[in-house]
Amino acid sequence: MTLTARALATASVLALLAPAAVYAQAPAGQIQGRVTSTETGAPLTGARVSVAGSPVVALTDEAGAFTLTGVPAGAATVTVSYLGLADASATVEVAAGRAASVNVALGGEAGVTVAEVVVMSQRIAQNDALNRYRNSDAIANYVAADDIGQFVDQNVAESLQRLPGVSITRDQGEGRFVSVRGVGPGLSTVTINGMRIGTPEDGDRAVPLDVIPSGSIDLLEIVKVPTPNMPGDAIGGSIDVRSGSPFNENQNYNFRYRVEGSYSELSEDFNPEARLNYTSLFSVGGGQDNLGVSLGMNYLDRNFQSDNIEAAYSFNDDLGDDEFVVEEVQLRKYFVNRERYGANLNLEYRPTANDTFFANALFSRFTDAETRQRSIFVFADGDLTGFDGETATYEDIAEDGFRRRIRFRTKDQDTLALAFGGEHQRGLWSFDYRIGHSMTDENVPDEIEGRFENDQSPLDAVVRQGSGIPTFEIRDGGAADASYLNNANYALDRVVLVPKFVDDDDTNLNFNVERADAFGVAGFTLSGGVDMRFKSKVADVGETELRDVPDVRLDQFTTDAPDYPFHPIGDGISSDLFVDYYNANLGDILERPQDVEDNLILNVADDYSADEDVSAGYLMGTWDNGPWRFIVGARVEHTEFSAEGSELNFDDNGDLTINPRSVESSYTNVLPGIHARFTPRDDLVIRAAWSNTIARPSFGDQSPRFEINNEDVEIDMGNPDLEPYESSNLDLLLDWYPGGGSVMSVGLFSKELDSYIVERTFQNDAMFPGFEVTRPVNGTDASIRGIELNLEQELGRWAPALDGVLIGANATLLDTEFNVDGRTETFSLPQAAEETANFYVGYEQGRFSGRVSYSFRGEYLEEIGDSREFDIYVMESQQLDLTASFRVNDAIEMLFEAQNLLDDPLELYQGTPDTTLQFEEYGATFAIGLKGRF
Repeated sequence: MTLTARALATASVLALLAPAAVYAQAPAGQIQGRVTSTETGAPLTGARVSVAGSPVVALTDEAGAFTLTGVPAGAATVTVSYLGLADASATVEVAAGRAASVNVALGGEAGVTVAEVVVMSQRIAQNDALNRYRNSDAIANYVAADDIGQFVDQNVAESLQRLPGVSITRDQGEGRFVSVRGVGPGLSTVTINGMRIGTPEDGDRAVPLDVIPSGSIDLLEIVKVPTPNMPGDAIGGSIDVRSGSPFNENQNYNFRYRVEGSYSELSEDFNPEARLNYTSLFSVGGGQDNLGVSLGMNYLDRNFQSDNIEAAYSFNDDLGDDEFVVEEVQLRKYFVNRERYGANLNLEYRPTANDTFFANALFSRFTDAETRQRSIFVFADGDLTGFDGETATYEDIAEDGFRRRIRFRTKDQDTLALAFGGEHQRGLWSFDYRIGHSMTDENVPDEIEGRFENDQSPLDAVVRQGSGIPTFEIRDGGAADASYLNNANYALDRVVLVPKFVDDDDTNLNFNVERADAFGVAGFTLSGGVDMRFKSKVADVGETELRDVPDVRLDQFTTDAPDYPFHPIGDGISSDLFVDYYNANLGDILERPQDVEDNLILNVADDYSADEDVSAGYLMGTWDNGPWRFIVGARVEHTEFSAEGSELNFDDNGDLTINPRSVESSYTNVLPGIHARFTPRDDLVIRAAWSNTIARPSFGDQSPRFEINNEDVEIDMGNPDLEPYESSNLDLLLDWYPGGGSVMSVGLFSKELDSYIVERTFQNDAMFPGFEVTRPVNGTDASIRGIELNLEQELGRWAPALDGVLIGANATLLDTEFNVDGRTETFSLPQAAEETANFYVGYEQGRFSGRVSYSFRGEYLEEIGDSREFDIYVMESQQLDLTASFRVNDAIEMLFEAQNLLDDPLELYQGTPDTTLQFEEYGATFAIGLKGRF
């Protein structure tokens, strides 16, 4: 740590003592109570409760409960403020050393006839999220479920993409990974109910959020700028997925349900989905209800297809000069069955107003059964005889340059998260503790691919490039040829087995203590705590090539040709028939003696086991002084990492050899932070923050491991010498609340990153001659500058004719810079989309509710190559969705949804947008269903 950083850290801690000489505490007591809605009867979370003439402020919890400590003795006027509803006040008599009680119900705002509105799902969810946002100590955004506890989107990633500064990447058309403020998904953390979870991915820290269906959750939070009492490894942000408290429910209803069927445009399949939630309160020991139980279950079964074309470009010198041409094209057709099972259980016990005990569990199983049919055309196996900048002519392409593949695999990803803990208040002291454990795993036991090659005669090709997706024509003797589409012309070359098993366990323990009115200073709270995290990950990734195979031709596995838009893909191939054949002929499909050593390397090289232990502690002070709130503190995190894996080398004969390797590292980070919030008037909030965060290298990047692709002559390897990312951050945010459930925001932020890690691909690596090698390396310093804009409005407040219309829009613009050794250019950060935007129009009136939403993400850099021609970019993306409902009564609400109406594809390009690397289409999805409560 630099001298400047040490000075700032010291100053941050000393500043905690600054208010101590300002104020002497008078005799005081407590006020406890609960805030509810007069319209729904449900508790209001995030309501701001204050005492007139005092700095004492509290926020209501998930049950609408609050506790005001350090309230001067005597008559006190309690005021409750909640965006979207009119303020309410109550007077209560406070005795020194005693707790007074008062409950407050908030009704409609003046000028808004709430009682006439039957459907208020969007408005309630928007108000809930805005109140949490307005009152958060950290700079954070929220997505809340509607009044029946449902989200519009299918999974967590798709719900989060609606927030400013958030973009997502998709897998088979579904949202999967979340990027916050321009940094990669692996630089953000994910927790469930506040406890860390791992990832089933074998080589990344990024948690795939499509494994958690939205039916299992009640609230999503992204903390973009953490306070010192939060984990510091959140350069992008910290995502918390919360299942609802059983006390945060309208207790007139115990059951909530949702059932629907969806139609996938490409596959023309109908798919079922169902969710059921049960909530109830019980009395233990007599008196008021003090035990809450919440149980949720959900299920999704979806069949769909996707169409994909991929190309590979490189330099070819057959004509004497290097020509940058298409050397290979792959046509891919995917058939996918995706199932999700989810369940969550929350138990909450509140024996007194000052004590809460909780236990919660969340389980999710994500099963993906995928068949991939693939046709490969290796034009570089022939001679380049002509090229005019757009059209390349290849002659005498070897017969085995025409290849067909059929692959089948099932992938199970399980997540189980358990947490136990308590929260207690004793006078001016409060403390909380929790222990959590998560187990995530990925099992791919049956991946099998049959690789077939043409064995007839050489062919020619004319390939056109430079206009996006390359097109081509196969010829024989100058005439168009279609023999390459016939399965009878392909013989089995090998069978490849690729099993994978990944286990990731996380154990979290933390303890926090807080003292209100510390040092006798009203409005000054001192807090501290410790956080211990123990993580272990084991990845077992195998690959076996069986090349001693019978004389089998592909036509015995033929089915009808699938629909495919980019080029004739040829006869269909049945994965069921091929898998059955393999299982019936195990004794005849073997590895060749000369392949035994290579298979041993393939089965061991990518395996690793790693452990990471993090010990953290913090000290933080919060001082409320009139319209100001200051938060000053520092966090210290010590990390110990160890891993065992393999080292790959070329021996003296030029053969690959593999040896075991163990690595260890440890480091300590001091992370000071200062936050300030200024509220000059009730409708204006200004925030500023200076913070320091880190991100640890992913296990796959830091462990000694290798992934070898002999067919494509590629190696993907880890780098145990990696250092952690470090970031110093500045934020300024202004929010204006013009009334009702409305907000207008503008925010500026800056991140200075050290030791940024990037994937580099080298065409001619000295360690592995002949292979294309990809490895992570620490680059030079990087920077992010950004502006966030956000608007949410209820238009009926301004124009009665627009009563019931809600609009929302947000945009984030980034300017990122990054340099790497060996390249003179300045790059934008990998996976940093420099423009993201969202827009929605909602309408709620009478029994009808509807919303149209649009999301845009600009292009971003995916991978840096040896030169500009080998840099890979992901093209811009946009999505248009529609949802509508009609509430017959509280028990029945009819639904209609449409997703991806623009049929937006996934598109990557290499070098320039004219050279498409990958193009994949998914089609639109439509759904109808019912939801309600009883």
